Amino acid sequence: MNYDNLPIYKSSLDFCVYIETIVKTFEKYNKYSIGEDLRVYSKDMLFLIHKANRSRDKEQILNLLVDKCEECKMLIQLAKELKIFKSFKQFEHSTKLCINVCRQSQAWYNYTKQNARVSK
Repeated sequence: MNYDNLPIYKSSLDFCVYIETIVKTFEKYNKYSIGEDLRVYSKDMLFLIHKANRSRDKEQILNLLVDKCEECKMLIQLAKELKIFKSFKQFEHSTKLCINVCRQSQAWYNYTKQNARVSK
């Protein structure tokens, strides 16, 4: 698969890789609780991008992606409040990567929704 023309895929992949990297540093309990949730959410975001890219009806899938992104941001914030991250830098970087995917997914959703209205 070639995703060169899909920057959101690269952003989401970077986010997945970073989450996988930092979850390894979490304490055992957190690694298998919130850490596992973060890993699942980041992968779900990546998979939804793939599905939306291949789908004719993108709007519904992109809506799920936007929701998944927002939920992932909440998980990151919860992890911060519970002091799970080894450093503030881990929290800051994971937040920036997640927000980047969130913004792109929202923009893609808005564009798709707008084009759907125009074509009707």
